[in-house]
Amino acid sequence: MGSRLDYFLLGLVWIAWAPFVGTFIARISRGRTIREFLIGVLAVPTIFGGLWFSVFGGAGIYLDFFTNIPVIDIINEKETEVALFYVLEQFPLGTVMSVIAIGLIATFFITSADSATFVLGMQTTNGNLNPSNSVKLIWGFIQSLTAIILLWTGGLDALQTAAIIAALPFSLVLVLVLTVFSLIKSFKEETGIKEKNKTI
Repeated sequence: MGSRLDYFLLGLVWIAWAPFVGTFIARISRGRTIREFLIGVLAVPTIFGGLWFSVFGGAGIYLDFFTNIPVIDIINEKETEVALFYVLEQFPLGTVMSVIAIGLIATFFITSADSATFVLGMQTTNGNLNPSNSVKLIWGFIQSLTAIILLWTGGLDALQTAAIIAALPFSLVLVLVLTVFSLIKSFKEETGIKEKNKTI
């Protein structure tokens, strides 16, 4: 079990993505209803995430408790990432499943980096909803170079530390977001627009 500090730091790492993910989701959700937004952004990812953790987490627990395959020892000695592939190796077509897992991980990182470059391009071009490819390319290069330098000099710990430092200011912003002032304001504006259209 991790300490409270570990969970707090993990939360800060997630918060580091909040400005990118929030802005990107808002951009691609323009014109959607609240129901569509909740299903597409909250329900579907939660269901797939729950299935993923249930299947692979359950498989890891089963292997460790009932087949004496030391999954927990692998996690403690070589980190969780290695344990994923160790668990996949225990099943038929383990190599194929490992290749698929690598593809899924690569897709996650590529789409995350793409959304980050898109949002950074928007933020640095005065809110332009369609920043030029050259701006996105520059931000992609800066992000890649930063990640390479951090990994080269301090490994994954340095990268996580940088994410935590960057996330700390945004944690204060998220506390203010919880008051949903902007959401209530947007609802009122949309209600006013609808009422105005009805009277025309």
